Amino acid sequence: MAFVSVGQKYGFVSAGDVFRQKLAEAEKNGEEKAAKARSEGHADTIDVFASLGVSPEKIAKAKAKLDAISNK
Repeated sequence: MAFVSVGQKYGFVSAGDVFRQKLAEAEKNGEEKAAKARSEGHADTIDVFASLGVSPEKIAKAKAKLDAISNK
């Protein structure tokens, strides 16, 4: 038997339902952006990481490392 939330059981939207819906939408949007970038043959590092929910500080560190590697 599948999990039934309180909101589903009693016919109202619970905070957990809203949270799970937002997570699902964010994941879907991130996957769509990454797939689009791959299909176009290029991907902006910042956009891809941001769509996956990576913090700006970690994005900056990763970009700096990638730039250092590509300049060698």
